[in-house]
Amino acid sequence: MKAAVASAIDYVRELYAGISLRDLLLEEIEYSEASDKWLVTIGFSLPEAKEASSETSSSVIFPSKASRELSRRYKTVAIDAVSGLPDSMKIRTI
Repeated sequence: MKAAVASAIDYVRELYAGISLRDLLLEEIEYSEASDKWLVTIGFSLPEAKEASSETSSSVIFPSKASRELSRRYKTVAIDAVSGLPDSMKIRTI
């Protein structure tokens, strides 16, 4: 299971190379006996294409406007249980 998660995270990072992914986290993991694959859902935040504010803050209680302009995305990566390699990636809607 841990190897499947690591493989999924590496795959997402590779596909989004050059893009600043924030808060890259494991959201869900499920084993599919029918396909012999791990279905690993990874969540991450991407900056929106809005004009960024010059306002900054390091406060958790009062975050800066820029931090509120992040868009959370979820991807489910199918990892082959035998080889440990990514097989596919799909958009996961919440």
